[in-house]
Amino acid sequence: MSNLKSNLSHEGSNISSVITIRSLTTGLVLAILLNIWVTYGTYLLHTSRMSVSHLPISALALFLLITFVYNPIARSIAVRAAFTGGELALIFCILLISSLIPGKAFVSYFLTVISTPFYFAQPENQWAELFIPHLPEWLVASNRNNAMGWFYEGLPPGGSVPWSPWIIPVAWWMSFFIAVFIVGACIAAIFRKQWVEYERLTFPLVQVPLELIAGNPPSGSGRWPALVYDRLFQIGFGLALGIALWNIVAFTHVIPQLPVGTFFETPLQLSPLFPTIPLRISPYMLSFAYFINVDILLSIWVFFMLGILEIGALSYIGLNMGSSGPGGSGGVNAQFFGGFVVYVVYSLWAARRHLLAVVKKAAGWDTTLDDSKELISYRGAVLGVLVGTIFICAWLYQSGISLPVMAVFLVFLFILYFGTTKVIAETGVVFLDLPVNAHQITVLSLGSGNIARSSLTSLGLTSTFARNWRGLGMGSAVLADRLTDGFWPKKKGLLLVLTITFMVSLVAAVSYTIYAGYSTGAYNFGGGAFNGLNKSYYDEIVTWMKNPLSLGQNEPWFMATGALIFFVLLKLRHWLIWWPLAPVGFAICFASNIRDSILSVFLAWLAKFILLKVGTNAYRTGQRFFLGMLIGYTTGIVLSFIVDALFYPGQGHMIHDW
Repeated sequence: MSNLKSNLSHEGSNISSVITIRSLTTGLVLAILLNIWVTYGTYLLHTSRMSVSHLPISALALFLLITFVYNPIARSIAVRAAFTGGELALIFCILLISSLIPGKAFVSYFLTVISTPFYFAQPENQWAELFIPHLPEWLVASNRNNAMGWFYEGLPPGGSVPWSPWIIPVAWWMSFFIAVFIVGACIAAIFRKQWVEYERLTFPLVQVPLELIAGNPPSGSGRWPALVYDRLFQIGFGLALGIALWNIVAFTHVIPQLPVGTFFETPLQLSPLFPTIPLRISPYMLSFAYFINVDILLSIWVFFMLGILEIGALSYIGLNMGSSGPGGSGGVNAQFFGGFVVYVVYSLWAARRHLLAVVKKAAGWDTTLDDSKELISYRGAVLGVLVGTIFICAWLYQSGISLPVMAVFLVFLFILYFGTTKVIAETGVVFLDLPVNAHQITVLSLGSGNIARSSLTSLGLTSTFARNWRGLGMGSAVLADRLTDGFWPKKKGLLLVLTITFMVSLVAAVSYTIYAGYSTGAYNFGGGAFNGLNKSYYDEIVTWMKNPLSLGQNEPWFMATGALIFFVLLKLRHWLIWWPLAPVGFAICFASNIRDSILSVFLAWLAKFILLKVGTNAYRTGQRFFLGMLIGYTTGIVLSFIVDALFYPGQGHMIHDW
C-alpha cells in the first residue's frame, strides 16, 4: 500500500486542507441519502442489509456512483468539474462515517430499546414490577396517548406524527453517542502514529478506496477510471454481476438461484461430536479477504479448525458444556475471548512509550513528538478523551449504574471497541462482530445477583451501544484517518467534519425511521428488530433479576488458557522468523461472522498463496480481478434493490447480509 500512497500523495502535496466546499457539500448530501436509502430498503422494502460490515456496501455503492458515473460525465464537460483524489478521499470518509447509523448498524438497536418498555409491558412478562420502576424516564419514550402504540401499529387515518415523546430521550442519547464518538476519534488520533509508523499495520480495508481513487484519471489524461480498461477487472466484474443478475431473474421462480451469497449455506459436520461448519461463499467477504495478509488468512482458518476439533474432543470427554458466558456456547468461546483480551493488553503495552510521549506532548513537557499530521493535536486528543470520559461516566451514573459496576462495564467496553478497531486496522476483516457484548459479560463477571436492580436495568438499556460491532465510529475514524494520510500535509478540520457527519446521520436516520414507523407500523419493518428482538433485550433484564447468573465454573479457566495460548503465540511469532501463524487469527477465529465466512477466508488464502508462489506481480495482477468482482457484486446488490423497489415493495429479497 505504501507504493499506492506515494503515487497519490503527489496530487495532494500542495493542498493544505482536506476540505473543499463542493466535496463537503456532496459528502453530506450523500450521507443523508445513504441514511434514508438504507432505512427504506431495510425496514420498508425488506431488501438486503446494506449497512452491515466495517466497510458497508451502501458507502461503497455511493462512492462508486461518484467515481464511475459522476466523474467521467463531469470530466467530459469540464475537467475541473470532476472531483480530485483528495476530494474523493473526503467524500469516502464522510460516507464511511454516515454508514455507522442506519438499520442494523445502529438504529435497529437504539430505537427498539427506547420505544419498547411501556408499550410492551404486560402482566405476563412482569416488566412493570421488576424493572420499569427503575427505568430513567429521560431515556425511554413515553406511551402517553398511545404514542408508541401508533409507532408500532401505524397512525390511524388523518393522524399526525407525535414527535414530542421522542425529543427528550433522543436528545439525551444523542449527547451520549456524540461523546462516545469523539472519545473514539481522539483515541484513533492518539494511536495512528503507533500503528502506522511504528507497528506498520497494513490497513487492508483502506486499500480498496485507495485503488479506486488511484484509478481516477488525473486531469487531461482521459475520462474513465483506468480499471475500466483492465481485462482481469472486466472478468471479475462480469462474473460477479452475472451471478447477481441471474439470481435477480430467479426472483420470478422461472430459474433456480445460483448458490452464491450470504444465504446459500451447506452445513458440514465431521461427526456428531463436532459442531457444523457453515460452507458458503460471500463474494463481498472473498473480495476484501484477498487484500488481507496471507499469514493472517492462514491463521484464521487453521485456528478455527483447531477450535472445531477441540470442541469435538471436549464433547467426547464431557467437558464442553453449554454456557451463557463469552461467546454463549461453551468453554472454547471463552478461550478465544481470553486471547482477545490479551491481544488488547499487549497492544497497549507495545504502545507504552508512544503513549508516554503523547502525554508529555499534551502536558507541554516535551515538544519533539510531531502531531501535525493527526486528526487533532495530542493535547486536544488527550483533553477530548478526558472530558468525554467524564461526561460518559456522569451520564451512566445518572442513568442508574453504580460506580463499581460502571468501572467494570467501561473496561469491557474499551476492550471490545479498542480491540475490534485494532483488529480491523491489522487484518482488514470486513465482517467482524464483537466476541461478546460488554453489558452481558459485565453481568456475568460480577454475578447478576450481586448487582442492584437499578444497575441491571440501565445495563439492559446499554444494548443501544454495547452491542455495536463498529465501536460507534472508533474503527471508522481510524480508517478515515489512515485513508487521508499522504493526500494533505495537515488534516485540520477533518475531525469536525466527521463529527458533523455523525450528527447529521443520526438526525436523518432516526427521524426517518420514526416517520416510517408511524406511516406503516414498525411491526411491519423488515429485519426482525422491531418485532421480536426488541422484547428480548428487556426479557434479558428479567432473566438477570429472577435467575442469578454468573460465569460458569470452567469458563475462567478456559479464558486463562486462551490468554496463555495467545501469549505463547506472540513469543513464537517474535522468536521464529518462519512461524506462519499470526496471533490475531487466534483472537478472532470464532467470532460469529468469521465462522459464517470461513470458506471465503480459506478460498482467499488459497488464491493468494498460489499467486504469491508465482510471484509478487501475479498477486498484484490478481487484485484487479477481485476489485472487479467486488464492484460487480456491489452493482448487483444495487440492481436488486431497484428491482425490489419496482416490483416487490414490502416483499423484497435479502441477498446481502453478513
